[in-house]
Amino acid sequence: MKKFTLFIGLLLATTFSIAQTPLTVAVDFTATGIDGIEYNLFEILDGGQYVCIDFFYTT
Repeated sequence: MKKFTLFIGLLLATTFSIAQTPLTVAVDFTATGIDGIEYNLFEILDGGQYVCIDFFYTT
């Protein structure tokens, strides 16, 4: 019974949790690429391009 109650509790917690922003809202930010060029998210989106953000970095 304890496992069932824990499962239901975790299911409800993940179902009704709210993200920081809805998936339809993008937060504007500027980032510098490894080549030194600055990229602004809203400028790219206003140009009609798609954006895939990958926060992976290696040296």
